[in-house]
Parts: sequence; C-alpha cells; structure tokens
Amino acid sequence: MKELYGIVPALITPLNEDGSLDIASLEKLIGHLLDHGCHGIFAAGMTGEGAALTPEKLAALTRACARIIGGRVPLAVGVLEADARRVVETAHRLEDLGADVLSTTVPYAPPVPTQQQILDHFAHITRHTSAAWMVYGNSGAFTNITPATMGQLARMPGVCAIKDTRGDFEGHLKDIMAVRGSGTRLLCGGEYLVGPGLLYGADGNISGATNLFPGLFVHLYDCARAGDVASVRRDSETIARLHAMTAQPGVSWLAVFKYIGSRMGLMQPWCCAPYVPPTPEQARRIDAVLDELGLL
Repeated sequence: MKELYGIVPALITPLNEDGSLDIASLEKLIGHLLDHGCHGIFAAGMTGEGAALTPEKLAALTRACARIIGGRVPLAVGVLEADARRVVETAHRLEDLGADVLSTTVPYAPPVPTQQQILDHFAHITRHTSAAWMVYGNSGAFTNITPATMGQLARMPGVCAIKDTRGDFEGHLKDIMAVRGSGTRLLCGGEYLVGPGLLYGADGNISGATNLFPGLFVHLYDCARAGDVASVRRDSETIARLHAMTAQPGVSWLAVFKYIGSRMGLMQPWCCAPYVPPTPEQARRIDAVLDELGLL
C-alpha cells in the first residue's frame, strides 16, 4: 500500500464555464504539482468541490487523476457523503478506478454525532469496503474529533492516514501525540499549521494553496525535516499572508485560488454554482498582494 506523507495538495478541480470537467487544465495542474516535488495528490476534497460533483463527474475525475499521475505518487480521493451507507456505496463505485486511498469525514448532517458514533461511522465504512482510508477531520466545518477518538481511529484496521484540519495548534499537537506510535500517518490540514505541525511531528500537509505554489510548501517541508527552523518560519509567514489574502469580502476563498490559478495559466476561474470569480476590484486587491510577495 502506498503511504500518504509530505506535501499532498488538496487538488482543485478545474472546471469549464458550464460546470463540466476541464481535463486539459487538470493535466497541466497535476504536472505542475509533480514537477515541483509534491509527494501525493488528494482529489475531490473540500478544495476539490467533492460534495458538489455528480457521481459521474467524481468517477471521471478519479479515472483522469489516476491516468495522469500514472503511479508516480499516491492518489487519495474524497468521498463526501452524509452517512456511512452512502460512503460505502460511493466507495464501491470508486475502488477500481485507480485511487490508492479513499477519504471521508464524520457525518455532517444533523444531529451532531457523539464521539462513539464517529467511531461507529468509520468502523462501518472500513468493515464494508476493501479500500485504505484517510480520516478527514475538520473541526471548523464538521464535528470536532477529540484527540482520544483520533488515537482510536488511527489504530482502526483499514485506516492509513488522518487529515487533521483545525484552527488551534494545541488541539493539533494533542492529535499528533494521540496518533504517534500507531503506524498511521497524520497530515495537518490547511495553511496556518503546516510549519509548526511539521516541526512537532506531523507527517505532512494537505492544503489548497499548494496547488498554486507547490515549491514553497515542498521547500518548507524539506526545511522542517532538516531542522531549519528559521527557514520554516520565513516560509510559514509567506504562506500565512497568502492565505489571509483569500479572505476577500463577497468572494469565496476557492474562487480566489482559481482566479490566481487562471492568472498562472493552470486553469479557468470557474467554480461550482453559485460561486463566481472575483470582481475586477477584488482581483486588483489580490494582484497587489501577489506582487508584494513576489509570487508571480
């Protein structure tokens, strides 16, 4: 089984204006990521608009990613469904399409699950599928998974990795400690914790901004492994400013990423409806920050 570690971009799904998959741009984007040394690809997560993709589009995206990657790095694919049975049904449709790992979240439809129900959710999924699974924890978007539960999930047969997306470093550090020694990889999610997370023992990072500037994230990863704290701090500050730029009033953070990707010639700016590209004024503010950071 291929292991997830290092810099694993939360792959943006390139779309045409009519919402269809833009396979030509997908090839450019994945080539851009692998050319800069990324260690894996995570498709159809939140950054990849996985919950908005029809079953047909999700299958087509999985096939295309597997073909383009050609086994060079592991491919993880998101299965963003609201309950365990639907996760299993979708997983069965994807298992033979080329993904090395599948990933899903806690149930995200009310009522809020207890920690025991979270364990039961993943136990049902892993018992009824043959796939290797990455637990997708996101305390900002879904129910918080406690460190104790993370430790139990990491030791559950069928679980090979955990994506730990949260806004507090204390919780992230507790999760790293809970998973340590389990044999399961823990990757920090998002941009702000990539530097400190790697220094304190995370096995990698999964984030959206990596699509655009993979070399920056791979450099940070290499510096963290070498113990070069000063370089990790510098790279982390650049990444933090890049992420802060996505908080533009009236436009989604993903639309900002896709706009930047379109400027770089990697993709078109279109998102799944109802999200739209930045206005000219918003684009000017984004361009000003990019120019100041010297990233384009």
